[in-house]
Amino acid sequence: MRNRLMSHKLVALALCFSATPALAHVTLAEANAAPGSRYTAHFRVGHGCDGKPTTALTVSIPVGVSQIVPEAPPGWSIATVREGARTTAVTWKGGSLPADKPGTFTVAMMLPASGTQLVFSAMQMCGAVEEDWNEMPMAGMTMKHPAPVLMLAAAAPAAPAGLAVSDGWFRALPGALPAGGYFTLRNRGAGAAMLTGAESPACGMLMLHKSESKGGMAGMDMVAEVDVPAGGGVSFSPGGYHLMCMDAKPALKPGASVPVTLTFRDGARLTANFAVRNAAGK
Repeated sequence: MRNRLMSHKLVALALCFSATPALAHVTLAEANAAPGSRYTAHFRVGHGCDGKPTTALTVSIPVGVSQIVPEAPPGWSIATVREGARTTAVTWKGGSLPADKPGTFTVAMMLPASGTQLVFSAMQMCGAVEEDWNEMPMAGMTMKHPAPVLMLAAAAPAAPAGLAVSDGWFRALPGALPAGGYFTLRNRGAGAAMLTGAESPACGMLMLHKSESKGGMAGMDMVAEVDVPAGGGVSFSPGGYHLMCMDAKPALKPGASVPVTLTFRDGARLTANFAVRNAAGK
């Protein structure tokens, strides 16, 4: 009986993580960089489109970005669109990325000397199916198709005063299922902080997500930013805000401890160790 109950729990968890196409996000592996620097963008495709493999990806290049040098994964070719001397878009095509496998598409570039953020809208193509990742990030809003965003900051400042992470852990699921990350972030500082992302060497891609019930069905959406008010905090827990770890590495196994770095709108970074537990949360 206990084994059957555990099996039902695993099935429920798997359905929660796979019942929505929102896992197909195109994101930047490195979400912060210094203005005027040489930068290598790794655009990560987390999933296919409605069960279909990714067959092409087009990324728009924002104004001010120059010296574009794209790289082609094995089996893929590259095409660019230019307006005069400026490259305005890069397309990878000719390959096939399985629907259940993440992939990375790389472009080296020179960043503009000023600005606060760059938005790289992306078009993911899966044969005749298209996913347009072009929604601009807005604080407190969940998005179906968020565009990849690079935050520009002259230097990464220390973590905002008063911010602290506690009770950090991952739920490692069997096979290729994504792992959920949970923690509490408290802000004892005098000013609000805006959480914009997370990264970990134990995850190929780590995203901010929020679980919600829609029409009686469980679903989840990517979240661009989470407000952490002064004197308050936010809880990332099952059924609400959580981290989504795609393409988990061997280090993410029950009993281990892995580092997670939280990133903030002003470029600040806060690192904490997360325990790794099994599917039952133990």
